[in-house]
Amino acid sequence: MYQAIEAAVAGAAAVLFAWGAFLLAAPGLSLARKRLASASRHAALLRKQRLRRAGYAAGRGEAGGELGGKLWRKPRRSLELMLRTLQGDRYRPGAAERWVIGAASAAAAVFALGLSLTGDVPYAAGMGALTLLATFAWLQLRFRRLQIQAGYDLAEAVGVLAGKYKMTRGNMRLALRQAAQEISSAPIRRMFLHIVREEMNYLEPDEMEKAVEELVFGIQTSFAKQLGLTLLKGLLRGENVERTLMAIDKNIHRQMDVLRDESDSSGEVLQLSWLHLILFPLLIVFMVAFMGWNSTVHYQLGTESGRFWLGATVISIGGALLLAVWFRRPPNDY
Repeated sequence: MYQAIEAAVAGAAAVLFAWGAFLLAAPGLSLARKRLASASRHAALLRKQRLRRAGYAAGRGEAGGELGGKLWRKPRRSLELMLRTLQGDRYRPGAAERWVIGAASAAAAVFALGLSLTGDVPYAAGMGALTLLATFAWLQLRFRRLQIQAGYDLAEAVGVLAGKYKMTRGNMRLALRQAAQEISSAPIRRMFLHIVREEMNYLEPDEMEKAVEELVFGIQTSFAKQLGLTLLKGLLRGENVERTLMAIDKNIHRQMDVLRDESDSSGEVLQLSWLHLILFPLLIVFMVAFMGWNSTVHYQLGTESGRFWLGATVISIGGALLLAVWFRRPPNDY
């Protein structure tokens, strides 16, 4: 009982520490993000002015110097698009920074808890790193589930958009606005409306490309990429893309029929993976029943072999469940 109380107190202290660190760091990072975004926009404006004055060929040499900045911006942009897709209307600027702080705080809390229970620094650090990876894996699973569902919902969206585009005689902005009112998928409807708002206010083509990038990133299929290029042609160049929309609509429904005819046994694999989550706690219960609470805790956390096999078991079960959920449903792609 004393060890259980000690573990509960250590866990509560770790959680409070992580939450306090999150509250202390969030305002500073939010201010730094705003200043960095302002400086980035100013630098981009100056760079475009220099390119226009010196010509494209002279400005090509500057691309290499910006490679390091792009390498840092790309993961943040991916995380930002992922959170924007998942959160929808609840998304607020700075969500990427808040997520990183929360994940790091959770990893620090698990590290502190593991260190207080085992006194083993490498083991506690490994558990903290595993917590960080598990948090990111959970985010990826949620995003992939939404991506796959949006890939199937895109069939309805493209059909409605093609019909509205024909009715409006090639007015892509009006077609997107009218199609968004009839699309049942909330994420795709929100993406369409976001593209419409950007089309009304954009100053540079890059702004429109970023708005369409959210649609493509939120689905990640060949059909979404084709639709993104088609939208840019219709909005930026004013080209008539009715035939392209009809071809995408036809191909995406054909691919759905192919996937529907294929046999898929991934549901059974997923059920077997969930079985491990039931059997492992039952094994711990049997150990407590036959060995006692103190002996079980001492073996699992107080000995090197117990910690190793406990970590290996958790990693194996988590990996098997991750793979089963990841491949449970095929994406609507070719």
